[in-house]
Amino acid sequence: MRLGCALLVGVLIGACGLAAGSAWVAPRLFQEPQIAAAAGTAEDGVRCQQKIFELATGGRLGKGGAMRPVALSEPELNAFLSRHLVEAARIPLSAASVRLVGDGVVELKGQMPLRRALAIPELLSIRWLEQPIWVHLGARASLEVDAARKQRRYLRLDIERFALGRQQIPSVLARLMVSSAIVNQLRWRLPDTVEAITVEPRVLVIRTAS
Repeated sequence: MRLGCALLVGVLIGACGLAAGSAWVAPRLFQEPQIAAAAGTAEDGVRCQQKIFELATGGRLGKGGAMRPVALSEPELNAFLSRHLVEAARIPLSAASVRLVGDGVVELKGQMPLRRALAIPELLSIRWLEQPIWVHLGARASLEVDAARKQRRYLRLDIERFALGRQQIPSVLARLMVSSAIVNQLRWRLPDTVEAITVEPRVLVIRTAS
């Protein structure tokens, strides 16, 4: 077991009362984090799907022949995630929501089994590791262009803050502890026509080439 994982497991065991637990830390681990994200409706979800299809098919021309940027609102993204995240990301994440903070920063939360949230070996068999826990992270979004793979475009999210429930995990430890199930979903393939991604308050703007 990696050192960071071993340290966190020790902390969690203590916090859950299986060792010298902390009455202050334990409740925070399983409390739902507060995130002021705008929920979406079924109509928002349909609009998000239409815009994603528009992106995949090359975008839409505006006046003067220039490509129109595609703007995904926070309610549209949340409506889409609530219905399609599990099938798209293939991870058991429920009640997911996203807040578009602005200045490139995205805030996300969702609930998943503790074992899937952390890099914990399967051989460590402890029943409460299967308990659902809230994952809360802040990340900076950027457009990554992979020169080694024919200029393929990716939406990349770099974790800046990570918490379990309302318990903040130090960034040094978080980099060691976050599971591959989460890390692997922080890089999403984009159409090759995408030229820029901007996270503004409550809206994600994607610009494509003509």
